[in-house]
Amino acid sequence: MQDNNQQSEHVYFVNQLYRDFLLPTILGEDNEAILYWAGKRIARKYELATFEDVNSFFITTEFGLLTKIKERRTEIIFELSGQSVVDRLNSGSREFALETGILAEAVEKETGRPTECELKIANDQTKVRITAKFS
Repeated sequence: MQDNNQQSEHVYFVNQLYRDFLLPTILGEDNEAILYWAGKRIARKYELATFEDVNSFFITTEFGLLTKIKERRTEIIFELSGQSVVDRLNSGSREFALETGILAEAVEKETGRPTECELKIANDQTKVRITAKFS
């Protein structure tokens, strides 16, 4: 039986293989846009309609730990962190469009307002900040 570290390395390798190599090779310059919309579709399929739903889904899929940082009238700021995020950033991947799309759809369902998300990588390269903006 694998210990947790070996299992985590395996999941990271599989994610790196398809997300950071295979999909960009197939999708080319449309990779980010397609993954964003695919994320929205995933949120609908798995009925991710609240912050708690998305957080649980991200933990299960090892996308990282999602934390709500700040909530304002027209936006919510989230932070995505954890070893899988650090590993992806250290490997040179700066693409988190799938996670951003999932979060955009969930926030839209939760607020009932059209929502788009923007991504910013922290200066220390250990976390990703996602801002959900809605009207």
